[in-house]
Amino acid sequence: MSERSTATNSPEILLALYNATRALRLYPLENEAVRRAIGEVEESAARVFDREGGISIWVAGNYLFLNDLQVKLDLSDYAVLSALRESLRAHGIGRIDVQPRITSDEWVAFLSALSADPVPGQPPLEAFRSKLEQAGVRRLQVGPPSPLFEGHENAEAVEAARRTYAYSVKVAKEMMSGLVLGRAIGARRAERAVLRVVDQVLQDRASMLGMLTLRDYDDHSLIHAVNVSILSVALGDHLGFSKGYLFELGFAALFHDIGKVLIPTSVLNKEGWLNEEEWRLVSQHPDFGLLMLFNVEGFEEPPYRAMLAAYEHHMKTDLSGYPRVIRRRRQGLFARIIALTEAYDAAISRYSRQFLPCSPDEAIRQLRETESGAYDRVLTRAFVNMMGIYPVATLVILDTGELGVVVAPSPNPRAIHRPMVRIIADAEGQRLSEGPIRDLTEVDPDTGRPRRSIARSTDPERYGINVSEYVA
Repeated sequence: MSERSTATNSPEILLALYNATRALRLYPLENEAVRRAIGEVEESAARVFDREGGISIWVAGNYLFLNDLQVKLDLSDYAVLSALRESLRAHGIGRIDVQPRITSDEWVAFLSALSADPVPGQPPLEAFRSKLEQAGVRRLQVGPPSPLFEGHENAEAVEAARRTYAYSVKVAKEMMSGLVLGRAIGARRAERAVLRVVDQVLQDRASMLGMLTLRDYDDHSLIHAVNVSILSVALGDHLGFSKGYLFELGFAALFHDIGKVLIPTSVLNKEGWLNEEEWRLVSQHPDFGLLMLFNVEGFEEPPYRAMLAAYEHHMKTDLSGYPRVIRRRRQGLFARIIALTEAYDAAISRYSRQFLPCSPDEAIRQLRETESGAYDRVLTRAFVNMMGIYPVATLVILDTGELGVVVAPSPNPRAIHRPMVRIIADAEGQRLSEGPIRDLTEVDPDTGRPRRSIARSTDPERYGINVSEYVA
């Protein structure tokens, strides 16, 4: 497995751009601080060129992307990069493409134009391009904003996520059916399915999380396996795992319940509570899963981390779960992640015959309030930060009276309660076929307060709404 690129995981070049434009606003070009800031831009750009051959920066709503991967922001650089994003927006810029061998003079011309206020009475992007052309800039081009969060459906990303989801369910079904017939797990097909999930999560996490709302498949156990794989990979990405490690985690999550294929479907699908003998059977599926994963064909050695995760994912962090242990041990990292993500998926899904599903925000609340010892508290906080207080697919009523569906978490780590919301009905209750996406962190400059806030979440069935139509 190749490691995820450090260049696309770091905002170094973006921070340098901001620092240079800020210096140019404060001091003349001849100032030492300005020259030093421009030098940092050139040096950081050279490092990206060396690693990746080119630089492509684009803006989609509140998100910044560098060479097609979302830039991971933390609290220390969020405000700075938000200011850079707003500066680009003011000039109508949504994309910057930089070619190798760009000269110092070209950087100066671009940064000078970016640091200046837009020309009144002129289309900002046209005026900006005119400045670059007059300065002889050839190796840096600017383009308009991406439509991703400008009120249009990101159809390509959603369609790619759908294909990945369908392929993963198909592979999981073939694997499970083969196991029932006594065949071994073929690692290559499973590997392709998991790699597609990993790549799609890295490219567009929100679109993949939207797939959790799909109800187009009859076998709930397969849906659960794929959903847990998606959620686990997303959390691993949020935690900064390398691509190789994400693959191992996704594989372990996809097969965490593999031992259930040896349990009669009459027991697994029973309505109501299990009797003592039925519960004894179900509680053996971690042992069965551990043994079955020994039979994976195609790997140089058994998938030990997946085996351990299958065995441990019901143990709980305080070891009060099952299988019961004699000697003290610590539940493994993969098992702790999978325990958390499968609990969330079980809470929002309809496959359980013992429990009624709840809304995504209620599932998050339950995880936050679960007694200590059931789930890793650090991972739980990370999961909540990733999903937001109102996860993707939550139907919400805004304080403006509008109805909306959450389509992406907030990019601001300080505002996890203010996600990106597609408006699906106006304040008068009129349904909107192509409603815009609104950022709930957006502030009204006249009042200094957010333009919109969530009043409460609500049940989609009450309004006859299928949220998957808006996120999947």
